[in-house]
Parts: sequence; C-alpha cells; structure tokens
Amino acid sequence: MPCMVQSAAHRRRVLAGIGAVLLVPMWPASVRAQPVIAELQAGGARIELQFAEGFDAALRQRATRWVERALVAIVGYFGRFPLTEVELLVQPVAGAGVRHGTAFGHPAPYVRLRVGTDTTTAQFDDDWVMVHEFVHLAVPRVPRRQSWLQEGLATYVEGIARVRAGQLDAAAMWHGLQRDMPQGQPQAGDAGLDHTPTWGRTYWGGALFSLLADVQIRRRSGVQRGLEHALRGVLAAGGSYADAWDLPRILAVGDAAIGQPTLEELYALMKDCPAPIDLAGLWADLGVVARGPTVELRDDAPLAAVRRAIAG
Repeated sequence: MPCMVQSAAHRRRVLAGIGAVLLVPMWPASVRAQPVIAELQAGGARIELQFAEGFDAALRQRATRWVERALVAIVGYFGRFPLTEVELLVQPVAGAGVRHGTAFGHPAPYVRLRVGTDTTTAQFDDDWVMVHEFVHLAVPRVPRRQSWLQEGLATYVEGIARVRAGQLDAAAMWHGLQRDMPQGQPQAGDAGLDHTPTWGRTYWGGALFSLLADVQIRRRSGVQRGLEHALRGVLAAGGSYADAWDLPRILAVGDAAIGQPTLEELYALMKDCPAPIDLAGLWADLGVVARGPTVELRDDAPLAAVRRAIAG
C-alpha cells in the first residue's frame, strides 16, 4: 500500500493534522489529531511510541508496559534491538484485545498496531503480536514469493523469545508449536516453499523451516549455537527490515555466522520440493509429548538437550 510508506517527518505532519486537505485520505480521523508520543530506549535503540487519539491515560500506561515487555523479549533473543530507531503507531479500535499489527520497512521503518480500547493488562500480557512484528524488523525484506521466511521466522521466534524472557511457559509454547506446525506441511499440489504462497505454507511452512534449522544448528554445534546466532550474524552484517536483500544472501550470511551450511542446505531441500517432515518423530526426539491440553517435556529424549537450549 503506497500510502503507508511515507517518511517519518511526513507521517508526523499527518499525525499533527498539517496539510489536512491533501492528506485526509491517508489516515483515519483518529490518527489525524495530535498524537500522544512517548520515547522508549531499549537495546541501543530509540523507540518513538505514538498513541493516536482515543487512548485514555490508563490504557496508554497498560499499552506502554506491553511494548516494554516485548522489547525485553526481543533484546534478549537478538542481543540488541534490530534497529537504532523505529516508530510505533498504536491506533484504537472498539472492543478488547490486540487486533492487528503490520511492520513497514521503507523508506523509514515503523510498526502500526490496532488495539481495543477495553484491552486489559492480562490480555496485553498474553499477546504475541507485538513481539511478532518486532521480529520482522530483524530480517531484511525479501521478494514477495519468499515472504515465508519473514512470516515463518516471526511465527517461530516470538514464542521462544517470550519463554526466555519469562513471559510464557515453555510447555505452553511447545504445545502451541506441536498443535499448529502441521499447518505448514505440504498439501496436494505443493511445489515447495518458494512456489506455494498459501497461508499455511507462508506462516507455518516458514516456521517449520525455522524449527528444523534451529534443531540442526544445535545438533551440529553441540547446542552451543542456534538459529538466533545466524540471525544475529545477519544483523551484524547490516541486514534488517530497513533493507531489501535476496534470500540466498540472508542464508549465506547467517550460515557464515554459525560456521555451518545448515540454512542453505535446508533451503535447497525445501524451496522447490514439497519435502514433508516427520513431525511425530521430531517431537518424540525433542521430548515433546502430548498430554491432553498441554505437553510433557521429557528430559530422557534423544534431543532433550537441543529442546532445552531452544526454550526449556
């Protein structure tokens, strides 16, 4: 959507209501009023938090704490915040809960989120959307047909980052992956991740790629390295959502950072072919055993050390 990628200065003029005659179609009425702006610092970054009209002081306080929790999770996983500066625009909607989030990378990175005006602290604490959108900022933009990498990484990493930050129970996270990961398996007519742009393959196929990469990296490194070290390597090389890279470059830089060819090998296996995965065998090896509405995490499983190194 071209209207959503204006410069930071341009967006501030819109938010302040300057040039309203020309710019009214670009933002809802709730955004055109003067926003309430807070500045947060985390992991070497400055985060400008903008609240559109419609948030009372109590809701702004709850939402600010929500953003701060997400920042803790992201900095813990990546070792720093992915960018040095980013804008966050929070828009109100009727009802309760975090409704939607979108990350934009060009020409200046920012994230837009829509939040219900009746959202409680418990709902904010249970939310995954904010961390998901922040993960996007850590990976360069890729061609549309390879958006499975962006969405899959965010789908996979957000739960792990929250577990490590003490914001989510490890068993609950693994139960969610065990329950939802089958949606990423190839279906009839699948032509590989690069050629099957369905919802399941984009989000959960990409998450399956991420899980397999994490497990293999840790097996090869004696659990000393994981997927986050490859992603940190991409960040260290200057790659983030502010930039557009081709996917092979991302994988090559990530592999160089961990000293093994796991990402490139897995991509070669899954990009043009269905490549179904034995998930039942993988869960058994990791020690993730279904127990009704949750899972038991078994430490006598062959890859229990790998699972613990990932998240509990």
